[in-house]
Amino acid sequence: FMSCNTEKKIKSLWFIIGIFVLGGIIGLLFSFGVAVGVEKTSGDKFCTMCHTMQPMANSYYRDAHGGNNNNGVRAKCVDCHLPHDSLANYLFEKAKTGLHDVRVQNFGDLESIDWEDKRKHAKRFVFDSGCMNCHTNLQNATSSNTKAFIAHKEYFEKRTDKKCVECHKNVGHHILGDYIKK
Repeated sequence: FMSCNTEKKIKSLWFIIGIFVLGGIIGLLFSFGVAVGVEKTSGDKFCTMCHTMQPMANSYYRDAHGGNNNNGVRAKCVDCHLPHDSLANYLFEKAKTGLHDVRVQNFGDLESIDWEDKRKHAKRFVFDSGCMNCHTNLQNATSSNTKAFIAHKEYFEKRTDKKCVECHKNVGHHILGDYIKK
């Protein structure tokens, strides 16, 4: 028969084990909730809910990246507009951008947004790591095409600070300027 002290130690041990199991379950549920939330807020259906995003949505649907291609492949908004260099950076930028957009949408002067001017700064909100996440074989693919290889040579040799979107100005949004003017 156990002493009172041993019984207390066993209860304490079970309590600690219970806390860890409960913490693990809560952690898994939280992680699952975050993953579902990130997924639900990553595509065009969510990103274009706001009226101010309609020109970008219309031009995106006309673009090869928006599914207007022979394969039907479609990039999600976050494939281009969030960094893919690390999960932490991805989630941080998603939260920062999302909070900014909610603030501007609800409290900003939407009529004063100069979308054409914003296009000049596309390198701030289109990430090369997103481009390279899908175009993983770009360096090998361009090596057999002299014109494409020469155009990308400095980029692959890391002798330029230029971002993909600085040369590929209309990537992701076919004739965006025309949709913005409407």
